[in-house]
Amino acid sequence: MCSIPPRPWQLLVISAQTESELKTATVNLTDYLRQHRDLKLRDVAQKLQCEQQAFKYRRMVVCRDIEDAIVALTDPRRLLTNIQETQKRPVAFMFPGLGTQYVNMALELYQVEPLFRACVDYCCEFLKPLLGQDLREVIYPLGQQQQQLVSDNSQGLDLRKMLGRSQTPTDTTIVAATSLLNQTHLTQPAIFVIEYALAKLLISWGIHPAAMIGYSIGEYVAATIAEVLSLDEGLRLIAARAQMIQKLPRGAMLAVPLSLTEISPLLNDKLSLSAVNGSSMGVIAGEIEAIEVLERKLTQKGLACRRLETSHAFHSQMMTGASTDLCKLVRTFNLQAPKIPYISNVTGTWITASEATNPDYWVKHLCQAVLFAPGIQVLWKQQYPILLEVGPGQTLGSFAMQCLENNPAVSQLILPSLRYSYDKKPDLAFLLKTLGRLWLAGVEIDWAGFYAQDSRDYLSLSV
Repeated sequence: MCSIPPRPWQLLVISAQTESELKTATVNLTDYLRQHRDLKLRDVAQKLQCEQQAFKYRRMVVCRDIEDAIVALTDPRRLLTNIQETQKRPVAFMFPGLGTQYVNMALELYQVEPLFRACVDYCCEFLKPLLGQDLREVIYPLGQQQQQLVSDNSQGLDLRKMLGRSQTPTDTTIVAATSLLNQTHLTQPAIFVIEYALAKLLISWGIHPAAMIGYSIGEYVAATIAEVLSLDEGLRLIAARAQMIQKLPRGAMLAVPLSLTEISPLLNDKLSLSAVNGSSMGVIAGEIEAIEVLERKLTQKGLACRRLETSHAFHSQMMTGASTDLCKLVRTFNLQAPKIPYISNVTGTWITASEATNPDYWVKHLCQAVLFAPGIQVLWKQQYPILLEVGPGQTLGSFAMQCLENNPAVSQLILPSLRYSYDKKPDLAFLLKTLGRLWLAGVEIDWAGFYAQDSRDYLSLSV
């Protein structure tokens, strides 16, 4: 195994009892760094995190080195500030499903976070004989020497990638790898592995989910984190399920701006409700020709429909061909009652112990619609949590924001953990910003856990 390099990004946190004290502390820290440019930013960050008392007025910034910190601390566009109210909110994990995966997702975390890498390595080694493929070669096709994601130029959005323009030789490799990753029998295990590893990393930093909700494959991650399935069982199940689906007839899926009431009359023996993502956001799945006819019909009515990039009609009656084999496999597992509450895709409310441990439930989960919108509303009304999307992109955050649109403050409580594919921000900087925002919101970070893989002494700093 190659050695783990140090984190190239650091999270600075500042806290004070009043707004004026916070401003003074920021200025004092900036002046101190100007006078001590030979310091290691990692030592400064750890001192602030571990020895500073957390008061009501809080500020955070993510930066690269001492010089970058001096600039960032005087840049209001990079500084994030919050007044922490006395009420602490729980955190709920949201695990996305297929559609947002991309080659090199979480590459920098794999490079610099030992726990994340250990989880990915274990899962991929376990899956090797089941898939006949090392998933690491699929997710990270250029190997671990691909350092451009941690370079100084990795900022902003890649417009060329967003628009699909001219490709370099590296891009050609990525296109081929993307085609491979998007094969169902590899996509589903890949999503599972990355989301599981990311969840374990966050938990090690003290971000413990009070509740969870998964979307399609994401529910398998939630069930594994909740210990309904052991990790080995979760990996076996997700690999077998994906291979079963791969053998089924191909299908199509169409996102439609319609309510459940408006969708129902459109359904028949060739078209099924596949997902309820919002009050007027649904997905219909079925046979390719039937979806094409429906798309033309709705488009002619002026409705903005969107075909999803999928090979099969997931969560539809076209999945029933895999139900018998899936049920047989699940019967071999030692399913347990969930240790962390999570929302069921099948019922749109809290899963019960009897459902989670019943093999028939997992067949229903395969063939029935994902009731995300009702589920997120139930989760929100009971706990009013910070919603943390644990996986690539921000699709579930977008869905949740629309489902909870009556609450204007909710956008501040929906956070991502991994960038979109076209976002060039470094993975670690992206995640540390979210960690900082959680701290701003009053979540207690386990800084000892954050530095568990790094036992080096740090300086005595007076600011």
